[in-house]
Amino acid sequence: MSNKIIDSIKHAIIEDDDPKPDSKSQVHPQASATASAATTGSSAPYPTMSAQPMSEEVQHVYQRILAKTNFDSTQIAATIRKYLDPLVAIPSLDERTRFKTAVIQAKAQEGLTQEKILATFDGLKVALQNEQESFTASAQATKEREIADRQRRVQEATDEIARKQSEIAELQQQLTEMTSELLGAQSKIQRAESSFAAAVQRRASEIDQEKAKYASLLQG
Repeated sequence: MSNKIIDSIKHAIIEDDDPKPDSKSQVHPQASATASAATTGSSAPYPTMSAQPMSEEVQHVYQRILAKTNFDSTQIAATIRKYLDPLVAIPSLDERTRFKTAVIQAKAQEGLTQEKILATFDGLKVALQNEQESFTASAQATKEREIADRQRRVQEATDEIARKQSEIAELQQQLTEMTSELLGAQSKIQRAESSFAAAVQRRASEIDQEKAKYASLLQG
């Protein structure tokens, strides 16, 4: 059973109580559609629900939900179809007439009522709500398992990086201090070596002068 039957239910299950047009020239759009369908042989005089284009992923999810909330899969739909299908072979009957005839027959034979038909859709809405609640619970569990755990590990890694950066900053400070001490020690040694060399050179010169002095005195 297609959306045509569902739309037929919406239009035909409750008796039409709209006031008739005063002017004979006015034609009700639904009656016009029915007349057009009868002329062209179309079996869908009532408008069907328009569906927005869906991505492949959305279509996949939709089909899973549809399988659990499909009116065609209900016992009520099967009962309607049981009496409706034979009437399709009668071309003189439009879809609404066929549908109402089938419902009347089903009511007489199996006790089918308007209330039972419409209650089926209420049941489908409950099933849809159950699917929503089940998905919400599953999504929450997935978040806790897949996302929360990864967030925790990301935070742990972030904290570890912060600790390492603090250690690196401390080591860099120690390196700066040690480098400064090294340069100071090197400079001190260089000054000591330079001072010692100068002192040695001076003293060597003095010894040479004193030697020359005494050598001169010894010759006289």
